[in-house]
Amino acid sequence: MDNALLLYWSAGGNTGQVADTLDATLDKHGIEVDEYEIEEDLQVNYLDYTLVLLGAPVYQFLPPRDVRSFLVNQQNRMDVQPAAPLKPGHHGIVFCTYGGPHTGYREAEPALKYMGQFLEHAGIPVRDEMAVVGEFHSPKRQHMNVEGRLGDIRGRPDESDLAHVLGRMQGTLRYLGLKGEQ
Repeated sequence: MDNALLLYWSAGGNTGQVADTLDATLDKHGIEVDEYEIEEDLQVNYLDYTLVLLGAPVYQFLPPRDVRSFLVNQQNRMDVQPAAPLKPGHHGIVFCTYGGPHTGYREAEPALKYMGQFLEHAGIPVRDEMAVVGEFHSPKRQHMNVEGRLGDIRGRPDESDLAHVLGRMQGTLRYLGLKGEQ
């Protein structure tokens, strides 16, 4: 049976909503999911899973410091080989939530690439990257919810955004030929 590791960090709840949608989609397809919110002392072995999903919000073009620290510590516990040989039967997906008030999607892309490199160094190829718009929850940044390049992002991710995540995850599962017991 295929199984998945879903790791994420969420400050305001946006990334948590996406993680919950991914978890429900995998569960619907009979894939056993171990879901963890990233914290300092969390220890997991990516290679115990067929599919590893890794998500975080975007803070100044990168994942937050707690996520970066976790990834570095995780990498230090793994046997990272030169040329990062692929581990057959393992797949990765990275996802983020972002507000993009200045340059839109391009603010999310570096965070996706950054997280993806930690999976790829472990020999887990990244099969998909999902960037989902999410509103700012900080009272000091409320103006960015309506004045940024993406227009009015209040209330996002919304049902439409999460439906897109669900559809994309289903398509990726089909592409990878992953399915659990149904």
